[in-house]
Amino acid sequence: MKREWKVVVACFLVAALVSVLCLGCGKGEEQEVTITIGELTDLTGPAATSTVYLHYALADTIRYYNEEGLIPGVRLKLISWDTQYNTARTLPGYDWLKERGTDIVVAYIANDAEILKPFAERDKIPVVSFSPTDPMLEPPGWVFCFSARYAEQQRLLLKWISENHWDYGKGIPKVGFLALNVASGVDQQKAFKEYAQAHSDKFDLVQCALVPPGTQSYSAQVGALKDCDYIEVVTLTMGPFIRDYRARGYDRATFLSDSSGSSWLGLLRDMLGDWQALDGFLSLYIAPTWGEPNPTVELGERLLRDYRSTREVQKTIHSGQNYIGVIPFFLALLQAIEKAVAEVGAQNFDGQAFYNVALDFEVQLEGCPKYRFTETERWCVRKAAVYKWSAVAEGPVRLSDWLSLAVD
Repeated sequence: MKREWKVVVACFLVAALVSVLCLGCGKGEEQEVTITIGELTDLTGPAATSTVYLHYALADTIRYYNEEGLIPGVRLKLISWDTQYNTARTLPGYDWLKERGTDIVVAYIANDAEILKPFAERDKIPVVSFSPTDPMLEPPGWVFCFSARYAEQQRLLLKWISENHWDYGKGIPKVGFLALNVASGVDQQKAFKEYAQAHSDKFDLVQCALVPPGTQSYSAQVGALKDCDYIEVVTLTMGPFIRDYRARGYDRATFLSDSSGSSWLGLLRDMLGDWQALDGFLSLYIAPTWGEPNPTVELGERLLRDYRSTREVQKTIHSGQNYIGVIPFFLALLQAIEKAVAEVGAQNFDGQAFYNVALDFEVQLEGCPKYRFTETERWCVRKAAVYKWSAVAEGPVRLSDWLSLAVD
């Protein structure tokens, strides 16, 4: 009987210990909340030569945050939908992400963010974009853009040229513009045209052209712009136009781009064959670039080396600004999530909590300009720097400090 009693007591103690351990496990599980970031992007279509590296940067920044435990009680999760650069897949992709519990949507391509704007407000799911077109920003709503407005970039680039690059002893420079007829291209063209026309004492505007996506030959545009001193070419038009321009024996123009151009540097080098065809190209950058002595750059380079294969590292660096240029913005995005969690608690985090924080959010990453959103401004970049692509340096060379984008 005594022995049986000991057995009963022992079983009870074991059961009690197991119960305590299970309760402890359950408590830990309850404390960790999953916040899901849904990515709507082109992973296999024509824009994937750029956007796949944005995907790498987002995935690596999330992995870094999780491994370091930078948001206590939270595990970040990334799920992705491939639009294939087809707007017919935008809303199905959004619904797919929403059904899987997405708290925030990242939509890199302007057309996608514009389409999602009313649905984001309806569903209270913030959309984060990187192509700041007027329709997604005005009136201010649930789309937040980690970039600088195209109008401000165009004004700064042209103003800087007039003050620092062109010799007016040679007369007024002839300028032209070329982009795809897509949402971002329309905005960029409008801003370039308006500034050049408003400053006709500084610029002689020859033509602002938009071409349909899929255009292969640019001979007509080359003929129209061949006598320009400066030509701005944007994203997918850059390589084919410059190729056709050089093939016709023209070398007068200095090529220009806003911050979008730096993401296509690798593709341009592959298409044009060497750095010489790009020598002297002027481009705005809204974030520091590879190899610069900058803590944010150094972190991005470390994440790439630690998380990616040797082949992926080589291709990512070769591609241009895609990966390293968005690392600061993904860090800022995750800091905004961290702040929202701190304010409402991990269990209460949702799209509304992020939205409330983003309306008055400011972050200063070391070595980068200050980023901020406001009640009325859904874009966060207020400064940019001018770089020159150099055949001698075989890369971008910085020509200016961070300059204010507030240009009249």
